[in-house]
Amino acid sequence: MELRGQAGAGRVSQMPEPTGACEPASGRALPWHVVLAVLAAVSVALVAVSYVTLVLMTHRFFQVGGGGHAYLNVGVEANVPTWWSVTMLTVGATLMLLLAWLLHGERRGGAWVCVAIGVLLLGFSLDELASLHEHLHRVGGLLVSAQTLPYVWLAVGVPLALGIVVVVVLLARRIPRAVRPLLLAGLATFFAGAVGMELVGSQLVATAGEHSTAVVAAYHLEEGLEMVGAALMAVAPLRALRVDRSTPGTVLIVAAR
Repeated sequence: MELRGQAGAGRVSQMPEPTGACEPASGRALPWHVVLAVLAAVSVALVAVSYVTLVLMTHRFFQVGGGGHAYLNVGVEANVPTWWSVTMLTVGATLMLLLAWLLHGERRGGAWVCVAIGVLLLGFSLDELASLHEHLHRVGGLLVSAQTLPYVWLAVGVPLALGIVVVVVLLARRIPRAVRPLLLAGLATFFAGAVGMELVGSQLVATAGEHSTAVVAAYHLEEGLEMVGAALMAVAPLRALRVDRSTPGTVLIVAAR
């Protein structure tokens, strides 16, 4: 497949139109809804396997400290669910950077915004892999006590997440319209898990205990929301891409809107 910038239905012209107007892009839409369904289904399956093996299976292999728990539980770092989340976020970042490259080739606005969002998704994937946010407890501990908020990193994480959401919402006005719904829905879902359910879990730890049934359910819902959010953001750029076979070869173009 050839990747080539295209303005509207024709190839990139040597001199862009003075008005910057674009005719609707021709070409076949990519099956983004199928990709999203697959990503979401795998995410839900991983969360379900994690919960079922921990709560319903009594064999020590699946309990805390066992090999099954280490590799399958969504509350453990550096395992299969972590790999899956990192993969989705990295794919989303790569597709957003591809979209930026195509927009630049078509001499259309929004390329730098797509680059910024792509870098943000790469940051999310790095945090998921290395648990960088956990180090915020050093600063959070200066603001609140563990008795007030057991997960003290949230004292910094909540305002940081809100700031990211505000910035992305403002920047999203400059990216292709087709990308916005899934991107913003994914970001909201991702932070609903990463921050919202983390807040709920923090209070449950204080009232019900760290290994209570409520806490286990809460962190599974948290990780599930994060994965679904990552899936939505990963697929978002695909909504703006089209495959054009009107000339010899296959060209990837960007929809006019």
